[in-house]
Amino acid sequence: MQTARNVRGNTHPRSRPLGAFTLVELLVVIAVIAILAAILLPVLGEAKEKGHTVVCLNNLKQLQLAINIYADEHEDELPPAEIHPGNGGPYQESWAAILVNSGGLPLSRSGYYTELNDSSSVFRCPSGVSQVFSHNPLSRNDPEGCKAFPYISESTGQKFYINGWYGLNGELGSSGKYPFKRHPLPDGTKKPSRMSSTHPRMPSVYDGFWVHNGHDERISARHNRRSRTNLAFFDGSVRTYPTRKVPDVHDDTPGEIQWKF
Repeated sequence: MQTARNVRGNTHPRSRPLGAFTLVELLVVIAVIAILAAILLPVLGEAKEKGHTVVCLNNLKQLQLAINIYADEHEDELPPAEIHPGNGGPYQESWAAILVNSGGLPLSRSGYYTELNDSSSVFRCPSGVSQVFSHNPLSRNDPEGCKAFPYISESTGQKFYINGWYGLNGELGSSGKYPFKRHPLPDGTKKPSRMSSTHPRMPSVYDGFWVHNGHDERISARHNRRSRTNLAFFDGSVRTYPTRKVPDVHDDTPGEIQWKF
């Protein structure tokens, strides 16, 4: 009987298994993780975006270098914004394809206008949207301006497209206001030349869409939460700007950025 009483008298609450967490401790750990994530995620996102900006600026610099090489090999003439049968050309050829087919740049081809090939390329902005555009952008903040434009090539006899996330400071007319123009030009019109672009801070290629052709909404705000735009200049420099400080493409006032003559 004494033994039985001892057994009954020695009953204690069940001990917690070694290494287990209480509910309160678990909630504290979760709260700490949430706080650290809230602190670190914006920092990591900012670092990632800075990396995208560096890659984008390097792409633009390579495109400007390819333009310079083309001009060196073509008596100082700039590559045309576009060759088109409707303007007297033997075929349709975009400025991007002209640079590629001249041997200056590697490319990733697409067989169809709506087919996306967004593999690593000098024409690929890492902050761009991985889709082919569906309509012309309506503003600098329009996501359509961040999408790929399919640059056509027909000069080799095999039609293909180059997905490009950058635009050219040019036009499809022949007014002479912008450095890159459609080619061939009407008889008697001087071909666009590098020497005519005497303003060193005139943009050549930029974050944006196709050929702006006087449409300011084709300049794209795509970096740093859609607030900055990267530009390459004829003097070989590249720079990122707050998009609101990039002047309208119609503005020919001499300054740090001057789009036309």
